[in-house]
Amino acid sequence: MLVRTKYHFFLFLISTFLLCSCPMVGQEPQKRDLKEADYGKWGTLWTKGLSNRGNWVSFEMTYQDHNDTLFLKRTSGNTTYTFPKGKNGQFGSEDIFACLLPNAVLQVTELRSAKIQLFPDVKRYDLLVGGKYILTSNKGRNTISLIKIRNQKGAVIDSISNVTDYVLNPKKNGMLFTVTNGSQHSIGIINFEDHSKRIITQSKGGSFYQLTWQANGKSAAYLLETDTVAKTKVIQQYRIADQQLFTFDTQKTIGFKDGFAIYDRFKLSLSESGSQVFFWAALKSLSELKKEDNRAEVWNGTDKQIYPSQQFETSEGELPKLACWHPEKNQFSIVSSDALPQKRLSPKQDYALLSNAYCYGLENTYYENVDYYLKDIWTGKEKLLLEHQSHDPNQIGFSAFGNTIIYYRNKNWWIYDIDAGSHRNMTQGIVTNWDNSSTNAPHQFDVYGNPGWSADGKSVLLYDEFDIWCVALDGSNFRRLTTGKEQQTSFRIAAVENAGFKIANYEGRNPYVYDLSKDLLLEAKRQTDYATGYYLLTSGSKVQKLVFEASKITDLLKSEKGNYVYTKQRFDQSPKLLFLSDDHRSPKLLFESNKQQKKYYYGRSALIAYKNSKGEPLKGALFYPAHYDAAKQYPMVVNIYDALSKHVYDYANPSLLNAEGFNITNFTLNGYFVLLPDINYQLGNPGISAVDCMTAGVTAIIEKGIVAKDKIGLIGHSFGGFETNFIITQSALFAAAVSGAGISDPIELYFNIGQNRNMLSDIWRFESQQWRMGKSLYADKEGYLRNSPIMHADKIKTPLLLWAGKNDRIVPMHQSVAFYLALRRLRVKNIFLGYPEEEHSIANPENQIDLTHRVQQWFDYFLKDKTSESWISKGTSFE
Repeated sequence: MLVRTKYHFFLFLISTFLLCSCPMVGQEPQKRDLKEADYGKWGTLWTKGLSNRGNWVSFEMTYQDHNDTLFLKRTSGNTTYTFPKGKNGQFGSEDIFACLLPNAVLQVTELRSAKIQLFPDVKRYDLLVGGKYILTSNKGRNTISLIKIRNQKGAVIDSISNVTDYVLNPKKNGMLFTVTNGSQHSIGIINFEDHSKRIITQSKGGSFYQLTWQANGKSAAYLLETDTVAKTKVIQQYRIADQQLFTFDTQKTIGFKDGFAIYDRFKLSLSESGSQVFFWAALKSLSELKKEDNRAEVWNGTDKQIYPSQQFETSEGELPKLACWHPEKNQFSIVSSDALPQKRLSPKQDYALLSNAYCYGLENTYYENVDYYLKDIWTGKEKLLLEHQSHDPNQIGFSAFGNTIIYYRNKNWWIYDIDAGSHRNMTQGIVTNWDNSSTNAPHQFDVYGNPGWSADGKSVLLYDEFDIWCVALDGSNFRRLTTGKEQQTSFRIAAVENAGFKIANYEGRNPYVYDLSKDLLLEAKRQTDYATGYYLLTSGSKVQKLVFEASKITDLLKSEKGNYVYTKQRFDQSPKLLFLSDDHRSPKLLFESNKQQKKYYYGRSALIAYKNSKGEPLKGALFYPAHYDAAKQYPMVVNIYDALSKHVYDYANPSLLNAEGFNITNFTLNGYFVLLPDINYQLGNPGISAVDCMTAGVTAIIEKGIVAKDKIGLIGHSFGGFETNFIITQSALFAAAVSGAGISDPIELYFNIGQNRNMLSDIWRFESQQWRMGKSLYADKEGYLRNSPIMHADKIKTPLLLWAGKNDRIVPMHQSVAFYLALRRLRVKNIFLGYPEEEHSIANPENQIDLTHRVQQWFDYFLKDKTSESWISKGTSFE
């Protein structure tokens, strides 16, 4: 008995030793803290393509050190190919997959046999006719190159030397190409369906360029330089069916404006029918119009467009005019003019909507009101269509069939029938809001939109806040296709439904056509918790869920067979690639990025609810520190800019390359809570509203007992920088703050002329956009002063780190410098960082790293008492 007991005790000791020294099967490995040195392990997942029938998917992982990898994976089974530093992957139907490898190598993989072919000296390639042919070029664009055409087996069946340019048609079954041999230039065309090849024409001296296809590939157009000294040029159009070549020569055309020539800095385009070629005409010598002199600039108080904006638009001379050539008739017409320079074309390019963006001038909106004129491009006749109509492209456009114009006016959608010359209110009988004016002080006025038209041409599709409506053009009926309002879920037509060749429409938008007798893919987002996903609007008008959950679900691709791939992420779950088969059952995981995250402690996110002082409900996104301990209190950083809670599910790689110096994941890994609160704005009080809503959010977190109330920081960029600057003049909640490219003096910015875009005054930003003042400075002086950080700087006690790009064209750096000088004069702790050759955000990687480090160190210094950073103590100590 004693022997048996000793034996059992011996076994117990051995078992205990093995259990202690060896991990148990299935035991969770010990996690560790994620350090800065590990950030480079994180990559970003990009979905690249799905084969026609959905049997294969390609995707890429990119990294900060550019050691990227392209993947090819079978959606059924686990067959996977990897292509280190592979780029430009293309499918040839279900048969082959090709990509470019380093050192100019093209790899072609036969998907059925797994056979691999490698072709050297390839800088550019395309798969043609569903992969039947492989086209390769040994040089990049705009360089003389050798083109080879291979069959699927890799055998060269044709080659063309000295190619200067080539362009494939939209279907990739035809190619236009140019060849140069000394002073001899030629242009040719290949039809890959029957592999026929012919030279269209040749030229001695002048080259062919701006190669352009008709949408259906039935014709092509290009420019030919006829005199290399005088730089004269002609337009040619080649019609494939009858091999007819048309030429437009301005010097031989009666009626072409004297002194004008073809302007080649803007591209040619062909109408859908191929019966028109659109080009640009301008003065022969633009520079002659703009001779520098020392005379005074004359800024007229009556100018509808301010002088700097005029100078910007005409910096090279008179604005080029859009012109139209009719090859069959050998006629041309000028479409736009100095009086009406903006143009939007109908889908068939037979009508143009013309306008002048500065028609009235002195208006306080980005899109001013204009008068619209309708021009018949064939006859040249114009007539006034609408007066004082918004110039917003989302509020006006042609139908997909060209015979009607839709526009938004007086809170309703209207139709203009071109043939009948009549206007009709389409939506007067529908009870809903088509724009955001009913919301509380929106960022700016917006209509929810007109996504497109029904394929039968009888109805138009419209959005309200939540739903999609189908409204008959003749007013006979309307129906709501979704029930988003009841679910507080916004439904929109998925972007993947809009793929395809787009006709040039200049300042207009392309109208899309949807066949409602077939399934239509919808994107969905629930406003209460930001759950996202995709639904099908079936041919029977039922809304069927594909995938929808409390995650960020994006980047969906669909195959011809009706299966899908998409990505899913949460803040604590790195993006995953999933496959949904055509039976729409449980999705299959294809790839999980950043699997190494499981080895580290990581944060998580949650949506919180609270109310401001007016009792209005608000949301905020709260991000927990890694390795969170409920028994501890942590420091917290609040990031502010309008409404940010919608980012609650966004995954952010830990990184030092941050354009604004702030990374939520970095801070959670370093033991911080991060809060992204929403702001409900009161018209005329942007700063006061920010203080109220931010205070409510921070107070709600403090009441949870998880944050040390004297260790809270605030950070914002641009308008968020303004909010940061203002909040610390009104609140003592924050122990430290960071303001990037922020505004300190709204009144000074009100009179600023922005250096980006078209050199416009910033007044509109205050009276009708993000600043939400709603009135001019002179109608509400007290309001502007009340919300000015610099006017209240003497109340600041919070240490402030300011930074700006010295070349910022949106918020001038002197806004930050002025605040620096004010705080310096008041002896308030502050440091300003000015980054040379940087603009509104930081682009140089070295500067990104520097700013990211300094922002982290600033908060560590004041919120974690890490006082070892000498640059902070030196710059903030007045003793």
